[in-house]
Amino acid sequence: MSSETPPENTAGGGAPVEAPHVRTVLKLAKAMQRNAILIAVQLAVIAVVLSFVLRGTAGLVGGLIGAVIGLGLGFIGTGVMKGTAQASPTGVMIGAMASFGAKFIVLLVFLIVFRGTTLFDNQAFAFTLLAITVGWIGGEVVGFIRAKAPSVDV
Repeated sequence: MSSETPPENTAGGGAPVEAPHVRTVLKLAKAMQRNAILIAVQLAVIAVVLSFVLRGTAGLVGGLIGAVIGLGLGFIGTGVMKGTAQASPTGVMIGAMASFGAKFIVLLVFLIVFRGTTLFDNQAFAFTLLAITVGWIGGEVVGFIRAKAPSVDV
């Protein structure tokens, strides 16, 4: 046996074979993102309209900013999941935890920079961001369950 590539990692012609978890991770990421988008975008529209109706122009701006940040941060998680699918399962988990930390830092910096601002309504921003975050997470859970992916890939 050669020491180049273990036999279980090659196809008949010596081409590398994809690890079993890669297809599962990609399938889950796609399903989770699709469902999260469906729910979060609907909530974003409702929240922005309510922000405008209840808080005026400042509420509209706050709602729009909350929606953009909420949706943008939501895409980071599933994007990292897709990007790290080729890594080991541990690598995928490290990517997920790093993306969570990055989302937290981005939001923290934004809140510090715009603390006490009068450019937009803070309540409209906060409630829109909260609704979209909860909706995105709920959509990911629904997508995960509906994907019916195996919990263990061998």
